[in-house]
Amino acid sequence: MNRVRIERRAGAGDAVQIWQRARSVAPEEFIWRGRRYVVRSVESDQVGRPAVSGGVRRLRVRTTSGLQCVLAQDPALGSWTMDRVVSSGGGR
Repeated sequence: MNRVRIERRAGAGDAVQIWQRARSVAPEEFIWRGRRYVVRSVESDQVGRPAVSGGVRRLRVRTTSGLQCVLAQDPALGSWTMDRVVSSGGGR
């Protein structure tokens, strides 16, 4: 499988379309820059912590393609954005 190298600051603030797991804030999959990513695991979240930056929630996720990133949700607007790319993959 070809892996796309993504710079760490690439896409910060880009809109992300999310499909959430039933009864969960965690995304099951998302589309970013026209590409679909399936979430393998949520590695950390700030859902249970005090709101930061105006109530924005941040979830660090790892996808099945190896992308590690932080997704941000504005609960007031219901919108999601790419906060930052932690690693562009290479691992399984």
